[in-house]
Amino acid sequence: MLSRRSFLGLTSLALLGGGRAHASEFWDEVKTPGLRLWRQDMTRARAALRARRLAQAREAASAAIRRLPERAEGWLVRGLAAGEAGELDAARDDLLHARRLDPAALDEPAEGARAGELLARAGSHAEAAEVLGRVLARARSGQARHGLYGLYGDALSVLGPERLEDAERAYREALRDSPHDPRASLGLALVLVRGRDDDLEWRELARRIAALGRLDALLLGLEVPEPERAARRAVVLEALGDAAGARTAWTAASRDGAWAEDARRRLGP
Repeated sequence: MLSRRSFLGLTSLALLGGGRAHASEFWDEVKTPGLRLWRQDMTRARAALRARRLAQAREAASAAIRRLPERAEGWLVRGLAAGEAGELDAARDDLLHARRLDPAALDEPAEGARAGELLARAGSHAEAAEVLGRVLARARSGQARHGLYGLYGDALSVLGPERLEDAERAYREALRDSPHDPRASLGLALVLVRGRDDDLEWRELARRIAALGRLDALLLGLEVPEPERAARRAVVLEALGDAAGARTAWTAASRDGAWAEDARRRLGP
């Protein structure tokens, strides 16, 4: 509730200031007490996040959340700041809470793309896929949009056989304008192995990745669980004819996840 002094001060601002903006701010504050200070907190939080002053960004966003906890933006900015600081669990919790408060909270392309990446890194691949799907539906065409399709494909592919076709479409879209994109090429090779094991396309893709000579670095940079990294390694080793290495990788891939049974099947009896 507004105190009498605050109310009279805002009334004077609206009446004596004479501006339509001042009047609007006055009535906004009447309808939503604390909104003016919340906006100031959010301005500080966003400025600090842009400058990578992450502790300050989280502090200002937390102040905004205390004022108006039902508004999603404070949770979003605090989650992004936590993610930039490497605190993925905190980032995931805040980002998902922002989305619960407002399903469109993560739809802005730049913030949504980063949120989707952080959710994937935190292991929330279903939520990451939902966020990235919404972002891609709203993003303009261009290199940045196509770059997201590889990440989207990875998030989808983790979810199991029921999303395999969606993952393939995402990877092919990523490769449409960037035909040699390593992430999408490797993801598509794995999708093709899982969906059409006799398709020779996956061997060409996997050999192309192997020729780059940076497989370990590529795998390390993916926002997927360890069994999924192992499955991608297995595909490349199979394409190179390294049966023993591929078997070791498929064994690692069989330990957990939606594709564990598929990996065990490839190991045989």
